[in-house]
Amino acid sequence: MKHFPTFCALTVLALSACDTTTTPGDATAKMQNTRAAARYFENGANFTIAPIDVKAALEKNQKITIVDVRATIDYKAGHIPGALDIPYDQWDHFEGNQTHFPALRKDGFNYVYGYDAADGSGQKAARKFAAAGYPVKEMRGGFQAWKDHNYPTEQ
Repeated sequence: MKHFPTFCALTVLALSACDTTTTPGDATAKMQNTRAAARYFENGANFTIAPIDVKAALEKNQKITIVDVRATIDYKAGHIPGALDIPYDQWDHFEGNQTHFPALRKDGFNYVYGYDAADGSGQKAARKFAAAGYPVKEMRGGFQAWKDHNYPTEQ
């Protein structure tokens, strides 16, 4: 019984060391695979583009196609100048077996965007187009990021 307080203290320490519940940003969370992270960030730059770079490409009349994959009603309310309307809801949310998208180009990049960074439609479309052989980059932040920078839109 005289070792009971020591036993309790050691038990509490052992149990707290075994706690596996973490929250995002928790400094005690399991460390990431840094090699995989480096590959991810290295490749990310090859497959995404910032709104400012899309704007610059437009201003330089580069060989690009801009693709808006939001719903047509939202496209009609406002979109990046010159963007094509290829709405995700008319293409099985880009999960079908389509391989041909005649409006896209193979001789230059197709810059794809959805609603915002969280909705995923731009990424899904970019993955679908790339799998079908089209050079593609997803615009980071979607149309919301474009509007946040007060870049021009058209209806």
